[in-house]
Amino acid sequence: MHVASLLSAVACLFLIHTTDAFVTNATIAEDNGVQSRVMLTNLATILRGAGLEVVEVAGWTTRGHGQMTAVKSIICHHTAGPATGDFPSLNVVRDGTASLAGPLSQLGLGRTGKWYVIAAGLSYHAGVVTDTSLYSNANAIGIEAEGVGLPATNIGHTNWPEVQYQSYLRGVRALRTAFNVPAARVIGHKEVASPLGRKIDPNFSMAEFRAAL
Repeated sequence: MHVASLLSAVACLFLIHTTDAFVTNATIAEDNGVQSRVMLTNLATILRGAGLEVVEVAGWTTRGHGQMTAVKSIICHHTAGPATGDFPSLNVVRDGTASLAGPLSQLGLGRTGKWYVIAAGLSYHAGVVTDTSLYSNANAIGIEAEGVGLPATNIGHTNWPEVQYQSYLRGVRALRTAFNVPAARVIGHKEVASPLGRKIDPNFSMAEFRAAL
């Protein structure tokens, strides 16, 4: 792996602000005064229902840093990982690092368009965000799509295999329908990481991506 790619991988997957990993939505849904929480154990079913190839990573239905508060948004990432392999970042996304425990996202997307279902619970992917009521870990599904992350760009998607990009779209369409997430809240990490400009992922046009949903 090039040094630049390695540093980018560290920035994307490893240096998520650890204090923010424990931030939950300030407005918690309540039912008769009882806090409502949820594990997203239907993720594999949703993706298979869209005709996508799915790998269920062992233990995913109980994996997470507790339960989700809600699904109000979907945050798109790239791994900035190795240049070869379908989803070589799986172990890091599932298990985390010495400084931040996994899971680091609920879902992974390989270069072949294959989806990896990693966790049903809260995952540490968002870091410090501009609006915790919408984009905190407790309120957002995280998708780590395998890619070196270079060059950093907001134009088109020419740096992505077409099969992977189209699978990204199909999977997100299915997820937003299942969880009633508005297209406007399908967001790139680079669009909500605080301060703005702190993240570059994913390195494709989110405007184009949302328009295709």
